[in-house]
Amino acid sequence: MKDKKSHFRFDFSVSQAGFILSLLFDFVIIYFNIKIGLICLSLIVLLTIYNIRLNRKKNKQLLEYIETLTLNIDTASKDTLLKFPFPILISEYNGDIIWYNHKFLNTVKNKKLIGKNLKDELPELYSAILEGKSKVEKFEYEGNFFDVMITIVEVEEGKNEKRFLNLFYFVDVTDFVLLQKKYEIQNVVFGYLTIDNYEDVLNSAPEVSKSSIVSEIEKRITDWFYNQIRSDVFLMKYERDKYFFICNKEAFYKMQERRFNILEQIKEVNLYNKIIPTISCGIGIRQDSIFQAQKDARTALDMALSRGGDQFVIFYGGKFEFFGGKTKEHEKRSKVRSRVMAQTIKEIVKHSDKIFIIGHQYFDLDCLGAAVGLSKLCLNLVKEVYIVINSYNPTIKNFLQMLLDDPQYQNIIIDQQKALKMKTKTSLLFVVDTQRSSYIDMPQMILEFDKIIVIDHHRRPADWIEQALICYSETYASSVSELVAELLSYEGIKLKKFEAEILLAGIMIDTRGFTKNVGVRTFEVATYLRENDAMPETIKEYLKEDLESYILKNQLISNLEIIYNNIALVVDYSQVCRDNVIIAKVADELLNIKGIDASFVVCKIENSVLISGRSNGKINVQVILEKIGGGGHLETAGARLENINIEDAKEVLLKAIQEYINEDRNF
Repeated sequence: MKDKKSHFRFDFSVSQAGFILSLLFDFVIIYFNIKIGLICLSLIVLLTIYNIRLNRKKNKQLLEYIETLTLNIDTASKDTLLKFPFPILISEYNGDIIWYNHKFLNTVKNKKLIGKNLKDELPELYSAILEGKSKVEKFEYEGNFFDVMITIVEVEEGKNEKRFLNLFYFVDVTDFVLLQKKYEIQNVVFGYLTIDNYEDVLNSAPEVSKSSIVSEIEKRITDWFYNQIRSDVFLMKYERDKYFFICNKEAFYKMQERRFNILEQIKEVNLYNKIIPTISCGIGIRQDSIFQAQKDARTALDMALSRGGDQFVIFYGGKFEFFGGKTKEHEKRSKVRSRVMAQTIKEIVKHSDKIFIIGHQYFDLDCLGAAVGLSKLCLNLVKEVYIVINSYNPTIKNFLQMLLDDPQYQNIIIDQQKALKMKTKTSLLFVVDTQRSSYIDMPQMILEFDKIIVIDHHRRPADWIEQALICYSETYASSVSELVAELLSYEGIKLKKFEAEILLAGIMIDTRGFTKNVGVRTFEVATYLRENDAMPETIKEYLKEDLESYILKNQLISNLEIIYNNIALVVDYSQVCRDNVIIAKVADELLNIKGIDASFVVCKIENSVLISGRSNGKINVQVILEKIGGGGHLETAGARLENINIEDAKEVLLKAIQEYINEDRNF
């Protein structure tokens, strides 16, 4: 349009210049000869009149041509819309449907939509308009799938009035989507399944019942895969307590629909066996390689076993998904693994010049006990060892003073900056009481060391420290202090009185004074520590709380509310609590209420909301808090939510509890 205007201006300027020059030339002629000048002037006037009429005629013809062309284009456009090979829908800007072609009418199976609104009939397309989208992929309608292109058209209704319409073009991609789904269903699914406590179950049963127990377990496993799943599954037993299976994703979806209820069916095997059998399964899913699916399944099974068993773990797309894990871990009677670990750790320490020990955020008594025990092991091997503490729990203050009062430990406790300056290429890092990279007090530390050993008693999370040389994780253990003290007992190391008391204090805190999560080996370790002069009376004196903490604890308990008849919930709306130790103590205290099977305490400290969960074993608080990014044990767990207010944190927790209840048929 701009070019046309410029062209018209150019033509007009040339004509005007010629006219002016002609007049000037004519005036010169008149000056010399008036008769000839007047004749020329008459000719100029006649030519000007003729030129004006000619231009008017041309403009009229051009206008008629443009109007005819516009009419033809409008007719062609309308004809194209009507005969367009793809479904088309037109709506007002507010979503009112005003027109569609025959193809769209066939798509909606002659359903009359004119006059209705997209918000009611096609809400996904209405949402796309509000969000300003130009395309909606794989839009499903009446069993078909479409890629929908959206165009906004501006229509002029008057000189100053404009109207906006939405044009939807539907491209049928049903065949592509169905083919894609068919391809996805045929993805390779590989699984390893193992009976967690095969030996213990058989040893707990009379001799005459053992064959029946083995037969019943095998029958339930094969029946679940071949009769309940009823899909393409290949199952093979390759050891007396181990199986592997291969299937497609369609069979896997059927397993998910049943929420892997084989876990519960196996527990129903009760043929005079005192110990309930449980199974663990690792599943790997790959689109391209059965070999990679097998490797992923092995990784998933290792994860399931490290979390205590009795669960299905799926490893897909680099992420873990957990099902089950609601049974309390059984103590392992065999000490072979512990002895092997003790010897292996000892050899690695021998070949390291400096050893550094770190724990989780807010270093607690269990961390300190484990750190002191490992320090003693290193000192016995004449190695340079350091305990690195950044933030710590107030309960360890008195025990830290015990260490600082001893000349051998005065220079052992250091901060992160000093540790990083002192480390060498052959230095070793111990991480105790956590295996979550996000829970470590100093995450930078694990990035700086080539040799890392993790010692923990919690179930393995998805974000565990994968680069560790050794991950010694025993979920049956009461505490890390128990595991480390057991290692020391194998070496026959003599402890100082305060060293033994710190280790025993770590065990007492995590077992609530030997009343929770204790086994035979826990008492064996306690005996070893008592033989090294650890005095429970001294520890109890150190663990006494002050009057202010006692009052605060009772103030929090006054906010108690009971949900689902057996779960105690305390939310610190007034935000008076600034001590995460108090949170744990309140959660423990709530379990003393008759009829309460689980307790949760929610408090906000700075920008984080801390949630502490406790259970008597009937409800798995670890599974509940794992849903919101936490973790721990069946009976003891915690979670930390960042940048959230306390009311929203409560809603997140309640939603996780509700999900757990929906999944647990025995609740």
